[in-house]
Amino acid sequence: MNHEDQQQPTFAEALASGDYHSGARFEAVEVDRHRLEGHTFEGCAFVSCHFGDAPLSGASFISTEFVRCEFLLTKLAGATLNGVTFRDCKLVGLHFTECNRFGFQPAFEGCLIDQCVFQKNTWKKGRFTGSRLRQTDFLDCGLKEASFDDTTFEEVRVDGCELERADFRRAAGYAIDPARNRLAKARFSLPEAESFLKFLGIRLD
Repeated sequence: MNHEDQQQPTFAEALASGDYHSGARFEAVEVDRHRLEGHTFEGCAFVSCHFGDAPLSGASFISTEFVRCEFLLTKLAGATLNGVTFRDCKLVGLHFTECNRFGFQPAFEGCLIDQCVFQKNTWKKGRFTGSRLRQTDFLDCGLKEASFDDTTFEEVRVDGCELERADFRRAAGYAIDPARNRLAKARFSLPEAESFLKFLGIRLD
């Protein structure tokens, strides 16, 4: 057989070959049909994959990209997300608070983040770019120097968070209580920053 005719291993075959995967590209995989516990993916790319309610418990993703993937009620208990990027992904009903706190460093670009929970997650310089946050909670999170460029907030709760030096200048729709969050040297722009006035009991006519 010509080497050019040899097919790349399927996702199932890749999982069966070992528990460490480096530099691999997985495309259009129904990940929720497989068990990923104990597997490490480093420098990998998942493209147009469907995770569904797949349990990612005990799986590690390091410097890995998820592109145009769907995560619907995906179980994240014990999952490691170290230096991962979600690009043009749909994430619904995820509890990031269940992730391994060590090395937690996700970035989101052009994503829909709907009905998700970040609670006691700490990652400096977190990046939310061109994304839509909807009915999502940030509770007691450490988000120092986070960036929310071109990101919209819709019914997003932000409470007890460290947001020192965070950048909201190009964000829209946020409602952040300055008495319940740490905002020293955070950057905002008008007219969005007028949302603070309602928490201060001030009304502009």
